Parts: sequence; structure tokens; C-alpha cells
Amino acid sequence: MRRRVLFLLLSLVAACGGALSEAKSDFKKGRYAEAREELVRLEPEARAWDDRRRAEYSLYRGLTHGALGDRAAAGVWLKEALAIENAHLGTLSEDDRVRLRLGLEAASPDVAAPSP
Repeated sequence: MRRRVLFLLLSLVAACGGALSEAKSDFKKGRYAEAREELVRLEPEARAWDDRRRAEYSLYRGLTHGALGDRAAAGVWLKEALAIENAHLGTLSEDDRVRLRLGLEAASPDVAAPSP
């Protein structure tokens, strides 16, 4: 019985990681609508993730909204990623910090993140 519970938990964790990776992949391939749909579906689960994954989720959610022309929503999500990064420096990778800075400059020039 314990093995089944452990297997189920590991499967759920892998599925969540896979879904975020899929959304990031869709974003990077220019499939913004698909990325947004996946990220919206993940939102309830993402609320319980650790800071690193939550910051990454917020970053790509913001970038996706920005790519679709929704600057207001992009700003909300990118500011959340920035807040997590500022509270726990190094939460985002260096590449993602650059993406965050550029996304903030595009969505909310008045709140741009400092250069890395």
C-alpha cells in the first residue's frame, strides 16, 4: 500500500513538472496560446509549489501573456516572479533573470528589474 501511495505521489510530481516544461516548450516554439492554456490549467497546483518552481511558473505565465499582447496580465505575473526572486536571490536561473528583466521592460517599463 505504501508503495502505491509513493508511486502516485511521484507520478503527480512528475506530471506537474512535465506540464510546466511543456508550457515552456510551447512558449519557446511560439505557441503562445497553447502555453497560456497549459499554464492556466496549472495555476491551482502552482500555488503550492516551492519558490523556484513558482517563480519559473510566474515568469513564463507573464512572458506568455506579454507575447499575446496582454501587458496588464503580463505585468502582474512578471512582478510576482520578480518579488519571489528579490525575496530569494538566485531562485531563477541567470537566463531566466534576463528574460524577466526584458519581459518587465516590455510590459511595465516603470518596474523593470535591475540588470544582472
